[in-house]
Amino acid sequence: MRSAPGLLVARRDGDGLVRDAARQRGATVVVVAPGGPDLANHVLLTVEGARSVGLPVAAVVIAGPGGADQRPIVREHAGAAAVVELADPQAPSSTVATWPLRDWAAAEPAPVGGAAGDVALAPYSPWEERDVPDPRAAGRGAIDPVLAEIVAAEGPILAARAYGLYNKASGGKKLTSIARAPLSAAAYRLRMAGRIEIVPAEDTPGQGDEILRVAGTPPVRVRELGPRSLDEVPLPEIAELMERLTTAGADDLKRAVLDAYGLVRMTAKADEYLERALELTA
Repeated sequence: MRSAPGLLVARRDGDGLVRDAARQRGATVVVVAPGGPDLANHVLLTVEGARSVGLPVAAVVIAGPGGADQRPIVREHAGAAAVVELADPQAPSSTVATWPLRDWAAAEPAPVGGAAGDVALAPYSPWEERDVPDPRAAGRGAIDPVLAEIVAAEGPILAARAYGLYNKASGGKKLTSIARAPLSAAAYRLRMAGRIEIVPAEDTPGQGDEILRVAGTPPVRVRELGPRSLDEVPLPEIAELMERLTTAGADDLKRAVLDAYGLVRMTAKADEYLERALELTA
């Protein structure tokens, strides 16, 4: 708490708020608040500050004693966020071990109000590019941990995008079959080690590529477009977005998807890709 006093304070580098940095990193928020007379005010302002910019709030942790009269207010108004108590902040391990941290990490943003067709999208967390060795010459000890990083940051992710990110970071221009082969082998080693899951291309009609995600994480996360092109978004992610847009009252689903992603032109390529996603909703 000393290093991050709140979402609505200035970043250490002075460029915007802590909340802005959290969005850039695609963070999921867990609010930790000490018990006391200001408990509800502290928690609910933070929750609202996060949700107003589309950050998912997974849980509220009430630390220590105090604020007994405030706790029901927090539970009533925290929305979908789990509310848990940490009786002894000085010895948290046994309590924290019982919390569903993996589920919290996959929390979705709260639905937004407004015009028909409005839905909340989770922030997209892009992999932070850094220098990596040429996949054609590097050994598994160099490739595997980097690919695991990429999948952890951006998964579920199309294999072609994951391999392309690695290839670009290594100085490569085009993802050739020669460059792809050792990256694909790394993905299968990670799967054998239980670190990632791979959805075969044939399991997603129309996709034509595998989908990689960290083992045990949800198969679909509906996120902002981020740095991806439309055809780099896994079809199941677009299909789930279409389902949510339908529930929100959208009529023209293809156009609604473009609007949700901040895109304008309905090119022939975009129309064809969105049609494949639409077929998955049938």
